[in-house]
Amino acid sequence: MCQAIVGDTSFYQSLFKLDQAIAADVQSAGCQHCGGRLHIADYPRKPRGVRAALDESYQYRLSFCCAVDGCRRRTTPPSVRFLGRKVYLGVIVILVTALTHGLESRHRRLLIDRLDLWPQTLSRW
Repeated sequence: MCQAIVGDTSFYQSLFKLDQAIAADVQSAGCQHCGGRLHIADYPRKPRGVRAALDESYQYRLSFCCAVDGCRRRTTPPSVRFLGRKVYLGVIVILVTALTHGLESRHRRLLIDRLDLWPQTLSRW
């Protein structure tokens, strides 16, 4: 079941659509500081973990910048794809963390290889 989700491109497309809906709500609310209009100012991203299942929509994180001179503050909406500033996708961090409890060393190596993880990163999670 878990391996099916990790490689399923439609799952990642659904997460992107959810991020877009959240971002649209944030953009329509305007700047939190001055109430000005928000312009698109996406952050570039190079997500790790399952690159083969990802399309170009995962090359950036949705974000905005206030259009009012003198304010220009950035607003980054919550994301279901990315966990804060992490380079690994949120679903990978959560899945791997859950899977590692009681994981045999053979399966641990397989997980590290398949998801292109550093062993130190897996230990940290």
